[in-house]
Amino acid sequence: MGDVEIRQVHYFIAVAEEGNFTRAAQRLAMTQPALSRAILALEKTVGATLLLRTPKGVTLTAAGHAMLEEGRSLLAQAGNVTSRVRRAAEQQASVTVTGPGCDAALLDRMIRSYNETDPPHPARMAVGTIDDRLGRLRSGEADIALVRAPLRGHGLNSVVLRRESVCVLVGARHRLAGMETLRIADLAGEPLLGWQGPGAQLNDPGFWPDGLPGAPGPQVSDGLQMLAVVRLGQAAALAAPPSDGAGAPEGTVSIRLEDGPAVPLRLVWPRERTTMGIRRFVRHTVNSFRVPGQGGAAPDRSGEIRPAASAG
Repeated sequence: MGDVEIRQVHYFIAVAEEGNFTRAAQRLAMTQPALSRAILALEKTVGATLLLRTPKGVTLTAAGHAMLEEGRSLLAQAGNVTSRVRRAAEQQASVTVTGPGCDAALLDRMIRSYNETDPPHPARMAVGTIDDRLGRLRSGEADIALVRAPLRGHGLNSVVLRRESVCVLVGARHRLAGMETLRIADLAGEPLLGWQGPGAQLNDPGFWPDGLPGAPGPQVSDGLQMLAVVRLGQAAALAAPPSDGAGAPEGTVSIRLEDGPAVPLRLVWPRERTTMGIRRFVRHTVNSFRVPGQGGAAPDRSGEIRPAASAG
């Protein structure tokens, strides 16, 4: 029997608390198959069945209850160690800010603006994927993440920098490509690209109480697939507005959806790791977004640093 990894314990606790692999995968910002494999590996490591899987969800075995109790204690101890080490290194530590590649220009501008103030804790960028940002926060690989999706994780703080209109991305030869703006009714019957896994931040049902516009279209799992499907005219896709005047990707057109939801662009960080460097970066970025030409409208929290409104 090998050693249990803290990552495995963290995954197991999420499944045990949610009672469901799908909800736990959403909470952990990972795919359900990857989570299932991690739990099976944990059960193999400890040499016991921890969860009984049923069509309605999961229940804990006696060994599972013991793992839940011991696991919570282990994570609490690990968190204390991490906090102490981080506090000791805080004077020299940089602030790592992560976000998806599509926001690289925006992240770069934020970080350059902050570092020009000669802060005691300089910032650096770690470009990732839409799927892995919250995982990077929890593992300590990043301190702050740029997020547009509704927050459902526990222990997160956030501040809204601005609210953005949803855009519709279509191929350059699409029938809607010449429109200046669109309304939801214009997408009636139009195939809308879907996502496999947690990557579709703007397709989140939390933004669409009346249901997603259009009709179900092809499913994709990454950004390159998405662009190929859109360029070929096989489906439209929901997208954030192009940042920094960069325009839509080659071969596509981005059109604002007039009656779509206003999507919050947030900075998110772990509540228990709110260091002085994180506070400085957040406050500077909030203030820069208040200045015309430096990112848009003022945040809806007047620069306050509080727990996210939806973090449960």
